Amino acid sequence: MISIVLPIYNVENYIEKCLASLLRQDYKDYELILVNDGSKDKSISLAKEFLKGKDVSWCVVDKENGGLASARNAGLRQADGDYVVFIDTDDVVSEDFLSTLLKEMQEGVDFSFCAFQFVKKQEVVADENDKKVVFDKKGLLDAFLKRTISFVVPSMLFRRDFLLENDLFFEEDIRFSEDQPFIWKVILHSEKTVYLYKKMYGYYVRETSIMNSSSKDKVIDSHREFVSVIEKYFSKYPEYKDIKEKLIPRWELGALYTAARILNYENYREVYDALSGRSVLQRMKGIGEIKAYLLGTVCSLSPRLLYKFCQRLNLNG
Repeated sequence: MISIVLPIYNVENYIEKCLASLLRQDYKDYELILVNDGSKDKSISLAKEFLKGKDVSWCVVDKENGGLASARNAGLRQADGDYVVFIDTDDVVSEDFLSTLLKEMQEGVDFSFCAFQFVKKQEVVADENDKKVVFDKKGLLDAFLKRTISFVVPSMLFRRDFLLENDLFFEEDIRFSEDQPFIWKVILHSEKTVYLYKKMYGYYVRETSIMNSSSKDKVIDSHREFVSVIEKYFSKYPEYKDIKEKLIPRWELGALYTAARILNYENYREVYDALSGRSVLQRMKGIGEIKAYLLGTVCSLSPRLLYKFCQRLNLNG
């Protein structure tokens, strides 16, 4: 059985389409765990009404608002399935999402995961790409560092015992880009994974999403926690020291890119200084990712230049 963890916080305009995409799955042996993270709108009542009478196992876990990481952890602790997936409740998945990922969970595979597509209407466009690759730990660390593959945490299907036995929970003190430390942790503990290039997960971007409402303090505080977590976990793997030294400035570059798009210049500049933006390019030296190198060059030349560059990208969609 697969446990589907659904963190819910003020998604009344999106929850029904998300649930509908899950009920259309061609694989039916799953449970829905709806984690009410202190939602203040009608999300929970709408979800209950939608699921009433449906032939699916579901439950609601009520908790005080603690953020996405906290909600996912609560759902993981409630899960009974052999496998677990964390779906964001404003997103949608293709009909074969569960069955296709489950098919790859052969002996020795810790998690399978797939590519995603940005969607505007909570609809997944059919994708027939059948390319896949099997990663060992080192291969996946390199791929994620250089962003040669695209995925998000909700597009990953895990063996539940893999997560629990290795104490792989989300970092609740990190409220900005909380997926990143979790991904690095699971990769470090993995031995074998399967990646599918097929885009089966529909990532819906909305103005009121967590990332788009992040404040400068949230970014700065999360940076401090992120560095602490990375230092802690990579200290157990000295053979990957070179990756650790590049992934931190790579995260900082992504955070600065986001900050430049969502904050006014004064707040963005505080983030830039706190994350030592001018030295990002030098600290990423040798990363081998063209896009990161180009953006890092702009970042190192001038904080205002990066801000204007990212703002223009934002205006152009």
